[in-house]
Amino acid sequence: MNEAKLIKELEEISRHVDNSKKLPGAKNIYLAAGWFSDHQEQLLKKAFTKLSANPTIAHIHVPLLHQYGGVALGTSNNTPDFEWGAMTYKADIKAIDNSDLTVAVFEAEDADTGTAMELGYSVASHTPVVSVFAGNIDEHPINLMLSFGTDAHVTSTDALADYDFFDITPNKYMGKLI
Repeated sequence: MNEAKLIKELEEISRHVDNSKKLPGAKNIYLAAGWFSDHQEQLLKKAFTKLSANPTIAHIHVPLLHQYGGVALGTSNNTPDFEWGAMTYKADIKAIDNSDLTVAVFEAEDADTGTAMELGYSVASHTPVVSVFAGNIDEHPINLMLSFGTDAHVTSTDALADYDFFDITPNKYMGKLI
C-alpha cells in the first residue's frame, strides 16, 4: 500500500474525465472504499474510473484525496494522531452530508470497517446508498447489516459505468449472509 502513489493515480484518472458527456442534473457522490490492501486499492481505482465515465455522475468525492492537512495517514510514521483523525472524520461526515448519494465498495474477503461506518452514516442521514460487493460473496458471505443497509447493489465495479444514478431502484441482495 502506497497512499502517495494511489493519490497520484486517482488524480491522473480525474484529469482524463470528459465532463462534456455529463447529463444535466448529474449527481455528486461520496465514494466509500478501503485502500488498505492491494485488492482494495484496485477496487477503488476501478470504481473511480467507471464512475468517472458515468454520465449521471457529476462529481466524485474520494476521502483519500481530501485528508486533513493533505496527509494520507496523519504522520510520517503512518500513525494517525488525534487532531488528524478528528478532522478527517469531520471532513468525511460533511462530504457525505453534501453528497447526493454514497457508493460503497466492499471486498467480500475483507470488508473495510471505515467503509461500513460511512455506509451506516449515509443510511442514518437518509443519503441513498448503492453498494458493490466484489469477490466471491458465496464463499465470503456479507454481513447482513451491510447487505440490507443499502438501497441497491451491483455485482461488479464494471456495472458502475452504466448504472443509472437518476433511478436508484432497490433490488434484492443475492449472495450469502452472515
